[in-house]
Amino acid sequence: MARAGRLLAGALLATVCAAAGLELYARAPARPVVAPLAVPAGTRVLVVLFHGSGGRDEPNLIAVAQRLRELARSVPGAAVVRYVWSPYSDSRLRARANGLVVGAALGREAAAVAGLAVVHLVGHSAGAFTVTAFCDAYRAAAARPARVVLTYLDPIGFAGAFDPGWGARHYGSCGDFAEAVISTDDAVPATNAPLAQAWNVDVTRDPGRAGAGLDGHVWPVRWYLERLVPADVAGEGYDHAARARGAVVASR
Repeated sequence: MARAGRLLAGALLATVCAAAGLELYARAPARPVVAPLAVPAGTRVLVVLFHGSGGRDEPNLIAVAQRLRELARSVPGAAVVRYVWSPYSDSRLRARANGLVVGAALGREAAAVAGLAVVHLVGHSAGAFTVTAFCDAYRAAAARPARVVLTYLDPIGFAGAFDPGWGARHYGSCGDFAEAVISTDDAVPATNAPLAQAWNVDVTRDPGRAGAGLDGHVWPVRWYLERLVPADVAGEGYDHAARARGAVVASR
């Protein structure tokens, strides 16, 4: 019995050490080299899109960027940037740590751009980490921050292995207006809860989902793409008086 107890204790210790090691690894960024945004001169409305882990070439998000560029032609001074943060996004364990570093660097860069009236950040999946860090750093560094609009597309919200609900509690709090498009039945962890600090559209049972032939994690991106209008470039007319933080509406 004593030997069995020692074996059990050893196994438990090994499990705890392995879990702690993974947690420490996940929280340590890989020292990303952050390419600049290179905001065009005269930009007043800056839209930046961030892909998720392994999503550099996700066609639906690329199509969102293309559609926003088309719509931006009717918005004076608008510029749309699809920011590729691969390969630092590609490790699912380190995507959060790397995204926080990348987003913070870009937020500080944007804070030095004169004349911005609106900053609109769009993030899919793990891109939510980058969006949030960008917003926090931008607000901290900008002398006169622009209006900040945040769009989360099925965002991953874990903060380490032991707090999968961090994003659901905090995403959106930095923005003047924040919205989330979510599905609640996909297998990607920490993506199925609405955001307490954003206006949420639940597209899980949308009539168009079956015909799209997409999994639940990508479907919110397609849903957003299919409904983009010129007002979405700058989030024009959107506020939390009409679209309350924490509210959840089902798509139609």
